[in-house]
Amino acid sequence: MAAGQSSRFNGCKHLAKVNEHSLLELTFEALQHTGVNDVFIITGRWHKQIRDFLGEKNCKVQLLFNPNWQAGIGNSIALAVTKLAQDYDAILIALADQVAITQQDYQQLLDEFALQQKDIVCANYQQTRGVPAVFSKTTFAQLSKLDGDKGAKKLLYSSEFSIVDCPLESAAIDIDTQQQLDNFTKVL
Repeated sequence: MAAGQSSRFNGCKHLAKVNEHSLLELTFEALQHTGVNDVFIITGRWHKQIRDFLGEKNCKVQLLFNPNWQAGIGNSIALAVTKLAQDYDAILIALADQVAITQQDYQQLLDEFALQQKDIVCANYQQTRGVPAVFSKTTFAQLSKLDGDKGAKKLLYSSEFSIVDCPLESAAIDIDTQQQLDNFTKVL
């Protein structure tokens, strides 16, 4: 997911650098070494900048532009699921600004999803459920109805679905401001 305004960051945070790699590149590189078949980036406010950047990098990633990105992350998730639902049995939702998540973390989620055969396998950090999370086809109807800024959080607590928590403390690190990025890069 990379559709938002990044207003607290004061620019396109998805292209901000950590050790010479953008946040998008770090996420893409971690995902491409897992069992994920295809990577899609949902863009919005910064679509042109992200498209141009990825074009220069020759990344094998597909962009899905959300013209209604101002409606929030829920709207972007709904758009993606609506476009992808026919072609996939499960969708992993990840945020490019969760910079500490590694390939091993994503693989752990995917392995747990394959093993457990549940509707949702989600990260659990700081005593809460969140993304990244893998959603099975059984959740697509609900995901495609999302709107607003809450994203898929309500599904992660829904009694309608079987849910497995996957401890993933690295998911707690989320870059929303320049200061958070500076603090993160200082501890590397």
